[in-house]
Amino acid sequence: MLLPALPQPYRVWHSATGEVSGDWPHAVVQDAFVAHLNFQGEAELEWSSGSRLLLRSETLWWLRVSHGGLRKAVRRPGVQRHECLTLVFPETWLASLLRNMQGEVPPHFQPLLLPPHASFATHQRRLTEEDRGWARGFMAPHMCEQARQMLDSARLAEFLVREVFSQAPVFQETPLSRTERVARERVEKAKTFLLSRLDEPPALEELARAVGCSAYHLSRVFTQVEGMPLYLWARKARIARAAELIASGRCNVSEAALEVGYKSFSHFSRAFLEEKGVQPSRWVRHLSGAGDCVPANAQ
Repeated sequence: MLLPALPQPYRVWHSATGEVSGDWPHAVVQDAFVAHLNFQGEAELEWSSGSRLLLRSETLWWLRVSHGGLRKAVRRPGVQRHECLTLVFPETWLASLLRNMQGEVPPHFQPLLLPPHASFATHQRRLTEEDRGWARGFMAPHMCEQARQMLDSARLAEFLVREVFSQAPVFQETPLSRTERVARERVEKAKTFLLSRLDEPPALEELARAVGCSAYHLSRVFTQVEGMPLYLWARKARIARAAELIASGRCNVSEAALEVGYKSFSHFSRAFLEEKGVQPSRWVRHLSGAGDCVPANAQ
């Protein structure tokens, strides 16, 4: 007699462009273990108890919500697009995975993973470049639906086990001085303004006026907060948007270059190579499965 197959982990991309606000459907799956890799934009969850949770950009959140526990989920207004990858681990699948591992679950994950489950529980950390690369991996090989689901399930299981049992320290926000807070707010405003003008990137002086400080001050605090100069962050954002447009099929390479403000195709190709390690044409061939995508500096 064949036993019924357990529900498998699955993923959902949440994406909204332009000035996003309003309801965020399917933000949380009831009675399941959920991870939000919130890459861009912000969202707010409110529980029936009145507790609220703000999902900031560049953070990963693990959540568990009991049935009826969530009152609403909304995207916060803003010009920054909202991009979030949600991973869902069904309860029956999770119980089977942890049957002989319950004693090994770290304390900060126990309310999320072990019964009796809290009606509202979270665990968070900052996202990394490794997380971005892992998420982009879902865009690759073309295959039949059943094979893709099997691959997705295996990758999600590996991600969960690595996260839970790595004993990585919990990310905690520390109090900021007023100077630090103002600096971070200006940097966030600058990033939002830049993302809204990727097709016509503003000059440093215009950007500084928009956030209310001098060009010198903005340049200095941006490097302090982001760990890279403003012009490199802007280039990274423009090439990332171009790569998304190419991958989605909405634009060819030339159109994507124009969409992110490159009037010179040679300049775009050079920037793309420096950011992605390959020429745009080779990036396209890789996405279509037409050939290997080897970084140019590896040859």
